[in-house]
Amino acid sequence: MSTPKSPPPAGRFLRTIRTVAWGLLGVRGHKLHEQDAPSLSPLQILITALVFMFVFVLTLVTVAINISRQ
Repeated sequence: MSTPKSPPPAGRFLRTIRTVAWGLLGVRGHKLHEQDAPSLSPLQILITALVFMFVFVLTLVTVAINISRQ
């Protein structure tokens, strides 16, 4: 019996980013979720989501500061 191949680390990282990005937008399809869910760990998703949210908040703060200076 052959074991399924796990994607290379770079592929897993990109897959995690794609999963979190679509999840934050709320447009993730069920079929893609079924494909990606077994290969992703909850810790990877949590860390990636926290980084995305940090960058998002940092962007909003930067835009607000630049607008208020004008």
